[in-house]
Formats: sequence, structure tokens, C-alpha cells
Amino acid sequence: MATGRRAFDLAEGLAERGHEVTVITGCPNHPSSLDRPFCQAAPRTEAASAGYRVVRVPVFRSANTRTINRFLTYGTFALSAAWAGLRQKPPDVILAISPLPTGLAALLVHGWRRAPLVFDLQDIWPDSVRATGVMGPGAVFRMLLRLERFFYRRCALIVGITEGFRQYLLKLGVRPERVAVIHNGVNWQMFAGAEAGEEFRREHQLEGNFVVGYAGNIGLAQGLGTLLDAAESLRSEPVKFLLVGEGTDKRRLLGLARERGLANVRFADGMPRDRVASVLAGCDALLLVLRKDPLFEVTIPSKLYEYMAAGKPVICSVGGEAADLVASSQCGLLATPSDGTDLARTVRRLRENPALCREMGARGARSARERFSRRQLMADYAELAESLVPVVPEKVTPFNGPVIKNIFSRTP
Repeated sequence: MATGRRAFDLAEGLAERGHEVTVITGCPNHPSSLDRPFCQAAPRTEAASAGYRVVRVPVFRSANTRTINRFLTYGTFALSAAWAGLRQKPPDVILAISPLPTGLAALLVHGWRRAPLVFDLQDIWPDSVRATGVMGPGAVFRMLLRLERFFYRRCALIVGITEGFRQYLLKLGVRPERVAVIHNGVNWQMFAGAEAGEEFRREHQLEGNFVVGYAGNIGLAQGLGTLLDAAESLRSEPVKFLLVGEGTDKRRLLGLARERGLANVRFADGMPRDRVASVLAGCDALLLVLRKDPLFEVTIPSKLYEYMAAGKPVICSVGGEAADLVASSQCGLLATPSDGTDLARTVRRLRENPALCREMGARGARSARERFSRRQLMADYAELAESLVPVVPEKVTPFNGPVIKNIFSRTP
């Protein structure tokens, strides 16, 4: 998921620059994955290979995705993360990655420690909760909107992932000097040399077909019902759709695919990130999809950068900035969001033109390498965080530059 990848990139990037980093996160608790081995009891403290610490805190866990259970998960995380943060040694910078409850945990630590608070805005919350249908525009929603504005005013810096996010913050009254934009990037080397997972294709009976892959969260925001509609239109053609991942909407989609007899749709379990590159390499095109909503037109799903780095043509069933990036990079084709018929038409066009697929894939890989390198973007991010810390005299520190002792963040 985007927040997890961003947290990983930040923690590793900051640690590589010599900073002492502590990540505060919950135990794995995704509702669709509670019975999987990685959701068993996790150690309270871990040491990552890159040199940063991971402190895990208890959260409410439930396979039931009803609204009250989600609020209990968010609430228990905010309280336990804040308590854990207060027990760490005083930080120089506190960094929180959205959604908003993570920011509220960091705000409590900020109130006690007085360290500058940086908020990484990956998800405009609570608007995203409204857009996915989890919550209606009632009294609770209005209260969360007020809480959102209260929180933003107390951040030393808010880093958004798109220009649309920046404009949203400015309209809320956040001062321009407190807003920055740093895109989600990609470790393009991981994808550039990946070999196609031929065994994986055989295992899922994909051989002899044009394979459209999707890898990532299978949740309410993605609107993957559009994929099922396209699959129904293409059921008589040599095309198969592959969905890799877990999420709150996966069980429902599995049931719908069975009911509609869609043998051309394959579901695969979530897998370690280092295996995903070979799976993407084994696909012929990669699908970027979100529900049709104005909120999603100002975001760019982080998987787009990985799709580009994989050197495969992107089918973009998202409007706004994501569509603009695909069009400007000439790395794929656009399909009308939430329109299965148009998605099927786009898939058919790519299947019938292998040369176009190769050209678009090559352009995407070049753009990922030149414009969205994770290493460069995280270096830019670290410089922003470092600028918030008073410069320490050179004789006090073993290297030139300020010291960030702890960075608090969250991973799923």
C-alpha cells in the first residue's frame, strides 16, 4: 500500500543519510489478511536491515470492515502510537504519514516534545472515507473536517504527493511556505532487471493470453468492479486479468467473478514486495484503476511509478493528474474511469498492437528512471526535514549537517 511504501522509503532514505530513525507502527491488521502468517503476533521492537528501529504498538483488529470497527482501529492506533512516541527519547523532527489518525498521534507527541511536526499527505482524509462510501456527510464527517483543518494549522510542513494536493491545502488556508510537493518514487533498478515469472503464469493458467495485471490494494477506492465488467466483454477473446494483492473488497469481487462465470479473471494472494517485479514482468499490460470521484482526480496512485519502471504499457482508468502523467510520458492509454466497456476497448487495442506496447513500455521505464527515482526524491525529502532543525555546530557532530534523532512514522 502507498503509505507503507512511502514509510519504508523515508525510513531507509533518512537512515542512509546518517540519521537515527524510529518508526512507530501498528501490528499488521488488514481485515482481509488477519488469518495470514504475517498477521500473527509481531515483535514489539525490530531492527531493519537499513539501520532504523521499528516499534510496533497494539491496535484493535477485526475482519469485519463496518465503520465502527474501522474507527476503533484508528482510535486505538492513535492512542497507543502517541504513548509509544512519548516514551522515546526527544526527537528533532516528528514525521507522520497519513491518514489523519496517524497525524493526531504525532500531534500529541509534538504537544509534549515541541519538535517540528511534518505531515506526509498521501490520502485526503476524511474526504477519502466519504468517497469510498464508508461514511456519509453527517455530523461525524463535519467534525472530522474541522479536526483536519485544526491539525494542518499545527504542522511545520505538509508534504503532498501531487500539485492537486498542494492546491487543496492552499484553499484550506495553509500558508504556501508550509506546503511542498514530493511525488512517490520508485526503486527503478528493482523492476528494470526483473525476469518474467513464467512459472507464475503457468500456475495461474495465463499462457497463450494477453495478460492485464493489477498489483496492490484491492479495496473500496479502487473500484475493481470495472475490471469485471471489462472481463465480461472480453470473455471470448484470448485476454486474462490478473489481480495480485489483498484488501477489504477482495472477497466480494471473488464472489462476483464466480457468479458471473468469469474464468478470465485470476486472483493471486498478496506476496512479498521483492516478488512483485517478476510478476509485473510476466504481464503484457498493467492496470491503474480508481473509482470515478473528483477526489481521486488530484491523486496519483503510487503503483503507477512501479508500473512504469516495469517497462509495461499502462492502462489508466483514472482521471486527473494520473491521466495527465500517463499522457505526458506517453507510457500508456487512457480509459474512462468506471467504464468497463471503454476499458475492454483499450485492452483490445493494446493486444492488437505489440509494437505499441513495447514503445510505451520503454518510454515509461525511461521516465521512471529519469524523473521518479526514489533515491533522489527521498534526498529532497530529507533536506526539507533537515531544514526544520537548527544547525548544530560542526564540532558537535561527526558529519557536516544537522542531526535528526528520531523520525516517527507509520507502516501498515
